[in-house]
Amino acid sequence: MGRSLPSEIAYGTLANYSPRGPSELSQKSRNICAGFKAGKEAVIRSAFPHLRAPGAAILQPFLNPEITLVPVPRSAPLPDGALWPARVIADLLVEGGFGADVLPCLERVVAVPKSASSPASERPLWHRHYETIAANVDLLQPAQITLVDDVLTMGRTSYACAQRLHEAFPNAEIRVFAVIRTQGFIPDVVDIVDPSVGTITGYPSGKTMRDP
Repeated sequence: MGRSLPSEIAYGTLANYSPRGPSELSQKSRNICAGFKAGKEAVIRSAFPHLRAPGAAILQPFLNPEITLVPVPRSAPLPDGALWPARVIADLLVEGGFGADVLPCLERVVAVPKSASSPASERPLWHRHYETIAANVDLLQPAQITLVDDVLTMGRTSYACAQRLHEAFPNAEIRVFAVIRTQGFIPDVVDIVDPSVGTITGYPSGKTMRDP
């Protein structure tokens, strides 16, 4: 695996979503989450005013005009013309002034089970994500990179992607931004828009811990 990645990676998110909460707000959070997962431009653009609000200032290290955005691959190789929500989000973020450029250099070469639809015991460990993702590197050597995804759950895919990028760009600062973070252990969300930063810790077992 080459040079080892620091065990912790910084992440930032804009909003919360509850997978199972019964409240009206939790149901609304699921609808919004579905819009991001579907790569709907109107839904993605609706996040921009919130990203520009004072409360989102903590996300400035993750999204700013100096940072290269790298979309996180899907769980399976991408056929020509297929939807890549993270790429759509990254492109629109650059258009909105939240990134310098988009570098789609990570590719899923072997499919893995989707974490969202797999039992917890069957979700791929970060090792497996790492083995099934390739980095296609050119001469560009960005100094700051933010991995971009639609939803952050445990962070295993993001951690594996960061490992690949660390090997390809050993001198770059690498962070993670997902529009939405999953609140799987909280029955109902209190606020949907809730800018937050934290860390993803990777373990030799292949598991990760997201805090918060």
